[in-house]
Amino acid sequence: MHDQASALRDLASRENTQKSKMRVIAVTSGKGGVGKTSFTVNLALALAEYGQRVVILDGDLGLANVDIAFGLSARYTIEHLLSGEKTIEEILLIGHRGIGIIPGGSGVQKLADLERDKLRNVIANLGRLEKMTDLLIIDTGAGLGHIVINFLQAADDVILVTTPEPTALTDAYGLLKSLRVEAGDVPIHLVVNKVRSEADALATYKRLETAVQKFLDGSLNYLGYVYDDSFVGRSVMQQDPLGISYPDSAAYKCIQWIAGKVAGIYVHPPRQAGGVRGFLSKLLRSF
Repeated sequence: MHDQASALRDLASRENTQKSKMRVIAVTSGKGGVGKTSFTVNLALALAEYGQRVVILDGDLGLANVDIAFGLSARYTIEHLLSGEKTIEEILLIGHRGIGIIPGGSGVQKLADLERDKLRNVIANLGRLEKMTDLLIIDTGAGLGHIVINFLQAADDVILVTTPEPTALTDAYGLLKSLRVEAGDVPIHLVVNKVRSEADALATYKRLETAVQKFLDGSLNYLGYVYDDSFVGRSVMQQDPLGISYPDSAAYKCIQWIAGKVAGIYVHPPRQAGGVRGFLSKLLRSF
């Protein structure tokens, strides 16, 4: 993989491109069932309301379902892009508010096995995303799998979704511990999902932040919270995102608030974005 990463950097350096404004956010969780994908989909919709152009890469190998959340069905995935059968435009699905969706599935893992000629094709295709979007959001799998960790350390920023449940907090801390070792310089932003009150959310954040400061010598950025809302479950069953089916729901109002903070982060980014080439370079180097 060292040769592949070197090849990628060589190819990227030969192209005279302007510095891209596109940034890569990885949304993750320590365990399944905390509402990560629903949050990702609705965050994208809320960001679109702020004028952001957003593409979601479905990076969950075991349960790729971003397209289903939009009520769509993927005919092609990133695997067809990696094989050279299809272009990025041919596999890209378009959801509500112009949100782009790159169906991932098992094809994501094959990024680690690309030959040089196919790597050049992938760079050219994904490079075109920088003209289509401002933010690439990766919906990672849950847990500590090596593909998940690789995505997180390659991203510009990480949003960690958890809930107040003790098991969710334990798993979130485990993920943070791994990230501290593997990707210590990646900014991590916490969202507490399925809360009954703001006080519950703040207490959850403080418990996790205290542990991170004491044992990991690090810190977390508190990004916000999302209310436990029955409309979320209804929207999932209807295969229509919360922001479309129940835009006035309490949960979506929270996500709109969080999206405003995220949009602000990227108006004045905390560090320079690497764009598609920077993301791929770090991702391939990590395999």
